[in-house]
Amino acid sequence: VLGIDVSKYQTKIDWKAVKNSGISFVIIRCGYRGYSTGVLVQDPMFKTHIEGAQAAGLKVGVYFFSQAVNEKEAVEEASMAIALAKKYNITYPIFIDTEQVSGGRADKIDNATRTAVCKAFCETVKGAGYTPGVYACKSWYEGKLSAGALGAYKIWLAQYAKTPNYSGRYEMWQYSCTGSISGIKGNVDLNMS
Repeated sequence: VLGIDVSKYQTKIDWKAVKNSGISFVIIRCGYRGYSTGVLVQDPMFKTHIEGAQAAGLKVGVYFFSQAVNEKEAVEEASMAIALAKKYNITYPIFIDTEQVSGGRADKIDNATRTAVCKAFCETVKGAGYTPGVYACKSWYEGKLSAGALGAYKIWLAQYAKTPNYSGRYEMWQYSCTGSISGIKGNVDLNMS
């Protein structure tokens, strides 16, 4: 099943054209934590994107760009994602997005802490009755996270390749960040579920 993920970096989207191009689902960034200040911010396009996608008949999930440095912050991030998702019919998971940011406050935490952050986020999401998931690139699953400890959650793998060669389990694969879809101007991330 083909899908896309979007955030404030995609502004005017013709959701009917997106659906007509064969896209079935969209994962929408609902918010993020500032990578230097640590402040929680709602993605300014979240409401517009999720309402437009649902009106066009697309299935939706959400992701939160994390910069949590401990479990308490992870619970805060998950709580914000849940509060934002509550008003909508979420059929795909609520994902924590953990990745490298130049100068990011969470870049220096160790694997055990980062894994604990993901688990705390996912357990909070699960406790609210949603399906939790973790988004990361192949090298993070292999070196910056204990992927084996995330077995209870949906795994969204980012690897830009013809075929993924990640040996672990995953339910969703982001295979391009330079996709072109009718209804969206410029590049968009492409996913397979």
